[in-house]
Amino acid sequence: MAEVLYRKWRPRALDQVVGQDTVTNTLRNAVSSGRLTHAYLFCGPRGTGKTSTARILAKAVNCLHPTNGEPDNSCDRCLAVNEGRALDLIEIDAASNRSIDDIRDLSDKINFAPAEFRYKVYIVDEVHMLTDPAFNALLKTLEEPPDHAIFILATTEVHRVPLTIVSRCQRYDFRRISLDDIAEKLAELCEAEGVEAEREALELIARHSTGSLRDAENLLEQAVVSYDSPLRSDQVRDMLELSGDEDALDLCQSIVEKDVSESLNIVNKVSTQGSDLRQLQRAVTDFLRSVLLIAVGADGTAGLSDDTAGRLKSMSKGVDQRYLFRALKAISEADLRLDTASPLPLELALVESSIEPVSAAAPSPAAPPAHTRRQAAPPQRTQRQAQPAANRTPARSRPSRAANVKSSPARSQAPANGGASPTPPRSGQDGSLDPATWNEVLRALRTTGARFKLGALLRGSREYTIEDDKLIVRFAHGSHVERINQEIDNPSVKRELNQALSRTMGGEYELVPELISNENGSETRRANQSHLVMAAQRMGAKLVDRYEEETEQ
Repeated sequence: MAEVLYRKWRPRALDQVVGQDTVTNTLRNAVSSGRLTHAYLFCGPRGTGKTSTARILAKAVNCLHPTNGEPDNSCDRCLAVNEGRALDLIEIDAASNRSIDDIRDLSDKINFAPAEFRYKVYIVDEVHMLTDPAFNALLKTLEEPPDHAIFILATTEVHRVPLTIVSRCQRYDFRRISLDDIAEKLAELCEAEGVEAEREALELIARHSTGSLRDAENLLEQAVVSYDSPLRSDQVRDMLELSGDEDALDLCQSIVEKDVSESLNIVNKVSTQGSDLRQLQRAVTDFLRSVLLIAVGADGTAGLSDDTAGRLKSMSKGVDQRYLFRALKAISEADLRLDTASPLPLELALVESSIEPVSAAAPSPAAPPAHTRRQAAPPQRTQRQAQPAANRTPARSRPSRAANVKSSPARSQAPANGGASPTPPRSGQDGSLDPATWNEVLRALRTTGARFKLGALLRGSREYTIEDDKLIVRFAHGSHVERINQEIDNPSVKRELNQALSRTMGGEYELVPELISNENGSETRRANQSHLVMAAQRMGAKLVDRYEEETEQ
């Protein structure tokens, strides 16, 4: 069986690693000066040389005759690594060996001295796949490793590696390889393999590999197997299904010209032909991005042919940048994962981007002034329901545990345009807040809170008033005040609270919880025990007077 290109031409020295000069120079200096560490963390996208660099480092630290930090690839130790028979180089696939038992087995064997090398090197690939207990077991080994052991951890998702592990390693970030570097490397491989290939064909492969040299080498081998030598750009386009680039350019042209009907026709034509709509989406997104970059004066033609670059430059002249940005955002966010054959997501994105956003309308001049709204008549329904609580008189006594209540002014009707900003909260002469606005505040805060939900806590309030830029909320029990203050001390909760108050009350207000004073606290609680008074208060009524119950002597 023939060996695949990416394994056959795997780099065997640090100077052969493509596009990672910063990493390789640092490692070369560390080996030549003898300043090695017990753990390294290699992180970066796939196919950028992490595992290859780890193997080269394992050779360099054990080579019998290193030269300027590079392995000589001729001694017995280097040959053993190259041929895959080195006993002291242990490679572990964390995706398959991710349990705590696997790490315990590693920890038990690590204390044994190397069989033939100076250092026993452990390469743990895709280390982010380990379980939490396995990470904890590995952490103990990294804290107190034996002098003869070196760990090299490789991962494509470093954010999933615990910080306790990262902090005990020297971290090296591998970046995506540039298009020019990949194209140059592919040209070297073609020369070594005796394959003729057009430069444009290699650049197409490099652009499609998105910075991964391994992917580019696999695509090159696939193209050589499919079409043999010489390799032309049209053959690569056909293999990568890039023949629709002309359709993508046409679609980009129609989008720039705001021709929605032509855009929809192109999408439906591509869908009818059975072409990959996701590839069309990617191509159109790239072209629109290039047009936008050119329009703002940046270079957006990197990796594109001269014909394509010239056509995109002509599109960028006099383009509506806001519309182009809106179209680029809508098309890039179109979700084709559920049904790759349906053109509907792209069609919706095209139509959505063509609709001009509606600007916020100015407030209606016919709206009544604020002082008129504040003096509006109380709602009759509230009066009818609250009045019986004040007029009910028990036998042989004056009114007991009841109160004359008056309702807060009704909330004014919202503007008909629906686009105006929220009006400031309505309050009476005593500073009472409009009950409708208060209910909006409670609904907005129903999910806000780390331990306790503010919406539920505020529903237990007895009074709520506005004083300047403060929303004063009074409670009969100190536990409510303590819990609200505890939640407000949390910066994220306070930020959500301020946003909710600003959105519902139309301005910046500070929530201040207070406990009802002892002088009137017991009396207020006793009056509020009446279910009729509580029902009236929930509908917006306020307590204005009370009477002591007279008993017979």
